[in-house]
Amino acid sequence: MGELEIATVAAADDAWVGAPTGSQIVETAEFRIARLPERFPDPLQVQWVRSARPAATVLTEIVERATGFGLPETVVCVKPSAPADLDEALLARGAELVDTADVLAMPLPAEFRATDLPGLEVRWRTTPKIGRDANTVGIATFGGTRAPDVDVALQAASDRETVAAGFGGAVVAYLDDTPVAVAGLEVADDVARLWGGGVLEAHRGLGVYRALVATRLSYAAEHGATMALTKGRVSTSSPILRRLGFVSYGQERTYRLAL
Repeated sequence: MGELEIATVAAADDAWVGAPTGSQIVETAEFRIARLPERFPDPLQVQWVRSARPAATVLTEIVERATGFGLPETVVCVKPSAPADLDEALLARGAELVDTADVLAMPLPAEFRATDLPGLEVRWRTTPKIGRDANTVGIATFGGTRAPDVDVALQAASDRETVAAGFGGAVVAYLDDTPVAVAGLEVADDVARLWGGGVLEAHRGLGVYRALVATRLSYAAEHGATMALTKGRVSTSSPILRRLGFVSYGQERTYRLAL
Protein backbone atom coordinates (compact mmCIF):
# COMPACT_ATOMS: atom_id res chain seq x y z
CA MET A 1 0.00 0.00 0.00
CA GLY A 2 1.89 3.06 -1.27
CA GLU A 3 1.51 6.68 -0.25
CA LEU A 4 -0.67 9.15 -2.10
CA GLU A 5 0.54 12.23 -3.96
CA ILE A 6 0.45 15.41 -1.84
CA ALA A 7 -1.23 17.35 -4.66
CA THR A 8 -3.95 14.68 -4.96
CA VAL A 9 -4.72 14.85 -1.25
CA ALA A 10 -4.66 18.67 -1.24
CA ALA A 11 -7.13 18.80 -4.15
CA ALA A 12 -9.45 16.36 -2.40
CA ASP A 13 -9.24 18.43 0.78
CA ASP A 14 -10.07 21.64 -1.11
CA ALA A 15 -13.11 19.96 -2.64
CA TRP A 16 -14.39 18.89 0.78
CA VAL A 17 -16.81 21.64 1.76
CA GLY A 18 -20.49 21.43 2.49
CA ALA A 19 -23.33 22.60 4.63
CA PRO A 20 -26.55 21.01 5.89
CA THR A 21 -29.97 21.71 4.44
CA GLY A 22 -31.17 25.17 5.41
CA SER A 23 -27.74 26.82 5.24
CA GLN A 24 -27.02 30.10 3.45
CA ILE A 25 -23.89 30.20 1.27
CA VAL A 26 -21.80 33.14 0.06
CA GLU A 27 -19.12 31.93 -2.36
CA THR A 28 -16.72 33.91 -4.54
CA ALA A 29 -13.55 32.96 -6.38
CA GLU A 30 -11.59 33.80 -3.20
CA PHE A 31 -13.66 32.57 -0.25
CA ARG A 32 -16.71 30.63 0.90
CA ILE A 33 -18.91 31.59 3.87
CA ALA A 34 -21.59 29.25 5.22
CA ARG A 35 -24.35 30.29 7.63
CA LEU A 36 -25.51 27.01 9.19
CA PRO A 37 -28.79 26.48 11.10
CA GLU A 38 -28.71 27.85 14.64
CA ARG A 39 -28.52 24.43 16.33
CA PHE A 40 -24.92 23.95 15.16
CA PRO A 41 -22.18 24.96 17.63
CA ASP A 42 -20.41 27.21 15.08
CA PRO A 43 -23.22 28.47 12.82
CA LEU A 44 -21.08 30.95 10.86
CA GLN A 45 -18.06 29.51 9.05
CA VAL A 46 -15.49 30.73 6.55
CA GLN A 47 -14.85 27.34 4.99
CA TRP A 48 -11.95 28.23 2.69
CA VAL A 49 -9.87 31.15 1.46
CA ARG A 50 -7.84 31.00 -1.77
CA SER A 51 -6.36 34.18 -3.21
CA ALA A 52 -3.19 35.64 -4.71
CA ARG A 53 -3.97 39.02 -3.14
CA PRO A 54 -2.66 40.00 0.32
CA ALA A 55 -4.59 38.02 2.92
CA ALA A 56 -5.35 41.15 4.97
CA THR A 57 -7.18 42.68 2.00
CA VAL A 58 -9.24 39.56 1.32
CA LEU A 59 -9.98 39.16 5.03
CA THR A 60 -11.41 42.67 5.17
CA GLU A 61 -13.91 41.71 2.47
CA ILE A 62 -14.71 38.45 4.24
CA VAL A 63 -15.45 40.27 7.49
CA GLU A 64 -17.73 42.73 5.69
CA ARG A 65 -19.74 39.90 4.12
CA ALA A 66 -19.81 37.81 7.30
CA THR A 67 -20.96 40.74 9.43
CA GLY A 68 -24.08 40.90 7.29
CA PHE A 69 -25.38 37.72 8.92
CA GLY A 70 -25.73 39.55 12.24
CA LEU A 71 -23.75 37.10 14.36
CA PRO A 72 -21.03 38.18 16.83
CA GLU A 73 -18.31 35.86 15.51
CA THR A 74 -17.24 33.43 12.83
CA VAL A 75 -14.79 30.56 12.60
CA VAL A 76 -12.24 30.62 9.80
CA CYS A 77 -10.67 27.47 8.37
CA VAL A 78 -7.10 27.86 7.09
CA LYS A 79 -6.53 24.97 4.70
CA PRO A 80 -3.13 23.95 3.27
CA SER A 81 -4.07 25.82 0.06
CA ALA A 82 -4.78 29.10 1.90
CA PRO A 83 -2.57 32.20 1.42
CA ALA A 84 0.66 31.89 3.39
CA ASP A 85 -0.06 35.13 5.26
CA LEU A 86 -3.65 34.30 6.26
CA ASP A 87 -2.71 33.16 9.78
CA GLU A 88 -0.83 36.43 10.32
CA ALA A 89 -3.75 38.50 9.04
CA LEU A 90 -6.18 36.69 11.33
CA LEU A 91 -3.98 37.15 14.40
CA ALA A 92 -3.59 40.84 13.56
CA ARG A 93 -7.38 41.15 13.75
CA GLY A 94 -7.43 39.51 17.17
CA ALA A 95 -8.51 36.03 16.04
CA GLU A 96 -7.96 33.14 18.43
CA LEU A 97 -6.53 29.81 17.27
CA VAL A 98 -8.99 27.22 18.57
CA ASP A 99 -8.08 24.02 16.74
CA THR A 100 -5.32 22.44 14.69
CA ALA A 101 -5.97 19.30 12.69
CA ASP A 102 -3.85 17.07 10.50
CA VAL A 103 -5.13 16.39 6.98
CA LEU A 104 -4.91 12.60 6.91
CA ALA A 105 -5.31 10.17 4.04
CA MET A 106 -4.98 6.48 3.25
CA PRO A 107 -5.19 4.53 -0.04
CA LEU A 108 -8.12 2.13 -0.39
CA PRO A 109 -8.78 -0.73 -0.17
CA ALA A 110 -6.84 -1.16 3.07
CA GLU A 111 -6.15 -4.12 5.31
CA PHE A 112 -7.98 -2.91 8.36
CA ARG A 113 -9.89 -4.86 11.00
CA ALA A 114 -12.00 -3.73 13.92
CA THR A 115 -11.29 -4.73 17.51
CA ASP A 116 -13.35 -7.73 18.64
CA LEU A 117 -15.38 -6.04 21.38
CA PRO A 118 -18.29 -8.06 22.86
CA GLY A 119 -21.62 -6.31 22.67
CA LEU A 120 -20.47 -3.80 20.03
CA GLU A 121 -22.67 -3.11 17.01
CA VAL A 122 -22.38 -0.33 14.41
CA ARG A 123 -25.61 0.79 12.73
CA TRP A 124 -26.23 3.22 9.90
CA ARG A 125 -28.49 6.19 10.66
CA THR A 126 -31.44 4.94 8.62
CA THR A 127 -34.28 5.19 11.18
CA PRO A 128 -35.53 8.07 13.35
CA LYS A 129 -34.49 6.12 16.47
CA ILE A 130 -30.88 5.81 15.30
CA GLY A 131 -31.03 9.40 14.10
CA ARG A 132 -32.01 10.60 17.56
CA ASP A 133 -29.21 8.52 19.10
CA ALA A 134 -26.74 10.09 16.66
CA ASN A 135 -27.95 13.57 17.62
CA THR A 136 -27.73 12.84 21.34
CA VAL A 137 -24.20 11.40 21.19
CA GLY A 138 -23.12 14.20 18.86
CA ILE A 139 -24.26 16.85 21.32
CA ALA A 140 -22.41 15.10 24.16
CA THR A 141 -19.16 14.89 22.20
CA PHE A 142 -19.19 18.00 19.98
CA GLY A 143 -21.79 20.37 21.42
CA GLY A 144 -24.85 21.89 19.79
CA THR A 145 -28.55 21.57 20.65
CA ARG A 146 -31.26 18.96 20.24
CA ALA A 147 -32.53 18.71 16.67
CA PRO A 148 -36.31 18.83 16.11
CA ASP A 149 -37.96 15.44 15.56
CA VAL A 150 -38.94 16.39 12.01
CA ASP A 151 -35.31 17.15 11.12
CA VAL A 152 -34.14 13.86 12.63
CA ALA A 153 -36.73 11.94 10.60
CA LEU A 154 -35.82 13.74 7.40
CA GLN A 155 -32.11 13.05 7.95
CA ALA A 156 -32.78 9.36 8.56
CA ALA A 157 -34.82 9.19 5.35
CA SER A 158 -32.00 10.90 3.46
CA ASP A 159 -29.43 8.48 4.88
CA ARG A 160 -31.54 5.47 3.83
CA GLU A 161 -31.20 6.69 0.26
CA THR A 162 -27.52 7.68 0.36
CA VAL A 163 -26.39 4.51 2.16
CA ALA A 164 -28.22 2.34 -0.36
CA ALA A 165 -26.77 4.36 -3.26
CA GLY A 166 -23.17 4.05 -2.04
CA PHE A 167 -22.72 7.65 -0.92
CA GLY A 168 -22.56 6.94 2.82
CA GLY A 169 -24.16 8.62 5.82
CA ALA A 170 -23.75 8.54 9.58
CA VAL A 171 -23.13 5.52 11.81
CA VAL A 172 -23.81 5.01 15.51
CA ALA A 173 -21.90 2.52 17.65
CA TYR A 174 -23.81 0.67 20.37
CA LEU A 175 -22.46 -1.25 23.33
CA ASP A 176 -25.10 -3.64 24.65
CA ASP A 177 -27.71 -1.59 22.77
CA THR A 178 -26.58 1.69 24.37
CA PRO A 179 -25.43 4.40 21.90
CA VAL A 180 -21.84 5.38 22.73
CA ALA A 181 -20.32 6.85 19.56
CA VAL A 182 -21.14 8.53 16.27
CA ALA A 183 -19.30 9.16 13.01
CA GLY A 184 -19.99 10.12 9.42
CA LEU A 185 -18.95 9.20 5.90
CA GLU A 186 -19.46 10.81 2.51
CA VAL A 187 -18.26 9.04 -0.63
CA ALA A 188 -17.67 11.64 -3.35
CA ASP A 189 -16.27 10.35 -6.64
CA ASP A 190 -13.43 8.08 -5.47
CA VAL A 191 -12.81 9.80 -2.11
CA ALA A 192 -14.18 8.58 1.23
CA ARG A 193 -14.57 11.59 3.52
CA LEU A 194 -14.59 10.47 7.16
CA TRP A 195 -16.03 13.11 9.48
CA GLY A 196 -17.40 13.67 12.96
CA GLY A 197 -16.02 10.67 14.84
CA GLY A 198 -16.74 10.98 18.55
CA VAL A 199 -16.96 8.48 21.45
CA LEU A 200 -18.54 9.18 24.83
CA GLU A 201 -15.78 9.68 27.38
CA ALA A 202 -16.76 6.71 29.54
CA HIS A 203 -16.33 4.33 26.60
CA ARG A 204 -13.04 5.53 25.13
CA GLY A 205 -10.02 3.26 24.89
CA LEU A 206 -12.07 0.11 24.22
CA GLY A 207 -11.78 -0.03 20.43
CA VAL A 208 -15.07 1.72 19.61
CA TYR A 209 -13.38 4.43 17.55
CA ARG A 210 -11.46 1.81 15.57
CA ALA A 211 -14.74 0.04 14.82
CA LEU A 212 -16.23 3.26 13.44
CA VAL A 213 -13.23 3.66 11.15
CA ALA A 214 -13.31 0.02 10.04
CA THR A 215 -17.01 0.13 9.17
CA ARG A 216 -16.64 3.25 7.08
CA LEU A 217 -13.47 2.15 5.26
CA SER A 218 -15.00 -1.20 4.37
CA TYR A 219 -18.18 0.41 3.04
CA ALA A 220 -16.22 3.01 1.07
CA ALA A 221 -13.95 0.44 -0.58
CA GLU A 222 -16.97 -1.66 -1.52
CA HIS A 223 -18.44 1.37 -3.27
CA GLY A 224 -15.40 2.30 -5.33
CA ALA A 225 -13.45 4.73 -3.16
CA THR A 226 -9.67 4.65 -3.71
CA MET A 227 -8.72 7.21 -1.02
CA ALA A 228 -9.86 7.77 2.57
CA LEU A 229 -9.59 11.38 3.73
CA THR A 230 -10.17 12.76 7.21
CA LYS A 231 -9.14 15.49 9.65
CA GLY A 232 -7.63 14.56 12.99
CA ARG A 233 -7.10 16.94 15.90
CA VAL A 234 -3.39 16.93 16.69
CA SER A 235 -4.01 16.45 20.41
CA THR A 236 -6.70 13.75 20.25
CA SER A 237 -7.75 11.76 17.18
CA SER A 238 -4.75 12.34 14.89
CA PRO A 239 -2.36 10.07 16.88
CA ILE A 240 -5.02 7.34 16.87
CA LEU A 241 -5.62 7.65 13.13
CA ARG A 242 -1.89 7.59 12.43
CA ARG A 243 -1.59 4.35 14.37
CA LEU A 244 -4.39 2.97 12.22
CA GLY A 245 -2.41 3.68 9.05
CA PHE A 246 -3.36 7.22 8.03
CA VAL A 247 -0.60 9.60 6.90
CA SER A 248 -0.55 13.38 7.42
CA TYR A 249 -0.37 15.58 4.30
CA GLY A 250 -0.52 18.98 6.00
CA GLN A 251 -2.57 20.81 8.60
CA GLU A 252 -5.75 22.83 8.88
CA ARG A 253 -6.06 25.52 11.53
CA THR A 254 -9.35 26.94 12.80
CA TYR A 255 -9.59 30.46 14.21
CA ARG A 256 -12.43 32.17 16.05
CA LEU A 257 -12.82 35.76 14.87
CA ALA A 258 -15.02 38.42 16.47
CA LEU A 259 -17.06 40.46 13.99
